[in-house]
Amino acid sequence: MRLTFLSALLGGGVLAATSAQAALPTYTYQLQARANLRGNASGAFNLEPGNLLPGSYRVPLTADRQLAFRLSITPEGQRAVWWGQDGVGQRIYLLPKELGEDVSAGDPELNAAGALAFAVSGGLRDNGVYLLNVQRPDPVRILKEPYGISSWSSLALNDAGQIAFRASFSSQGQAHVVLTPQGSDYVPRYLVREQGLDSASPFTFLYSPGFNERGQMAGAGDVAAPGAGSQELHIWTPGEASRRIAVTQALDATSPLFRIASVQPALSGTGQVAFLATVKTASGANATALYLWDGTRLRLLAQDGVGEVQKLEIFPPDINDRGMVVFRAFDSAGLRAVWVSDGEVARRVVTEHDLVDTDLGPGRLDQEKTSVPVFGGSPTINARGDITFVAGVTPPDDDQVEWGTGIFVARAEWPAEPDAGTGEPDAGPGEPDAGEAPDAGPGETPDAGEAPDAGPGETPDAGETPDAGETPDAGGDEGGPIVVSPLPGGEVPEAGCGCQSAGPGALASWLLVGGAWLRARRRGRSRD
Repeated sequence: MRLTFLSALLGGGVLAATSAQAALPTYTYQLQARANLRGNASGAFNLEPGNLLPGSYRVPLTADRQLAFRLSITPEGQRAVWWGQDGVGQRIYLLPKELGEDVSAGDPELNAAGALAFAVSGGLRDNGVYLLNVQRPDPVRILKEPYGISSWSSLALNDAGQIAFRASFSSQGQAHVVLTPQGSDYVPRYLVREQGLDSASPFTFLYSPGFNERGQMAGAGDVAAPGAGSQELHIWTPGEASRRIAVTQALDATSPLFRIASVQPALSGTGQVAFLATVKTASGANATALYLWDGTRLRLLAQDGVGEVQKLEIFPPDINDRGMVVFRAFDSAGLRAVWVSDGEVARRVVTEHDLVDTDLGPGRLDQEKTSVPVFGGSPTINARGDITFVAGVTPPDDDQVEWGTGIFVARAEWPAEPDAGTGEPDAGPGEPDAGEAPDAGPGETPDAGEAPDAGPGETPDAGETPDAGETPDAGGDEGGPIVVSPLPGGEVPEAGCGCQSAGPGALASWLLVGGAWLRARRRGRSRD
């Protein structure tokens, strides 16, 4: 069936602001750990100095605010995994030296039961999916299913204990695989394969997938020559036919999607999909847009140059079962920020230059060089709306002094609402989908790619240019035409540094500390 997109709707509308803001929480920030170089007088927090994040990462977050991240440099010279909760944490696993110097570890994934999984590739031995319990990290179980895999990427873990990933089979091709626990074993199931592994497959190349609590996966794939722009975006459900939810213009001229970005989409437990894509403006220029498939239609959440979003950064978005989508973008003042949208409103969660509490007292999210991005990696969101982010930290009045890289949780504060009978506010169903993200380590710029360990010291990627080689599918196989909704109309959100997005209690202690400095700094920049 041919699907029609109402692309004419895309031109109007700006992000709604004041009227619906009660639908989103306010946020306060809690420091979980602070990584720093050896020799820096400011030291580190919940880590020894010399433990550094990689060049590409994401930090998963469970509903009870457990989080984990990987370390690509340690004083011992081995890869490591850190785990913590509510501002307390430590390294819990160090990869064995016997794996060799070229071994790489992917981002860890967590579930509510405390299971932690991550992929290890390139080692001299024992490559596979490492599975452990955060309370008892030894012993570690190594899964190598299915047979013949050479690497595991885009790994995700849900509360049912299922593990999903994109499997590579040397030069033959890739497949999206789900491992389901069955007794003491894990049973692999292929949801989709490339043509190199299955001649009946329509896909010549599969991009990074998302995963959810129902065991579904979502992702884009090329259906013609890889990189040619003929892309489809699907949701795959075990035991069922896949559902095509979007295509690119190369397959349907009425689609608003020119290309689907190479970074993975986010898939909620309710079947909603958030993804980045390239669209064409009225002048024919490329623009990056953030879309939400809500189960029946595509909805435009944000686009370069519309409303308060100046430019989207190319890092994977994340989504929870409330339909809240978290993403990175420059605001109208040209400042990098982490944003959250509920489909009607987009609000800054945290912005560069914002003031935060740290173990050293009040600090500022900043870098000593304006060319170095303040934020690193992809933000993630949990069921209750809490968000992880990673950023450079400095004293509040001197951005030339490095305090290293802070790993934070932005804690959601919802307006008081009547409870359904438990005596506590509803935390919201489901868990966020796992995405991939670049690293924010000191002096680095995040890379939007998919490699499990990009290593420190790389030139950071500003994440501003989407990959032109992917394209979403043009629509579902049922239910009539897919309607593309524009950005909702309404007031333009208030401009500024984003400080207003945090709860007043989080900022009161610093209003006098750094306000004059920041105003002077901005006046200085305006003269440049």
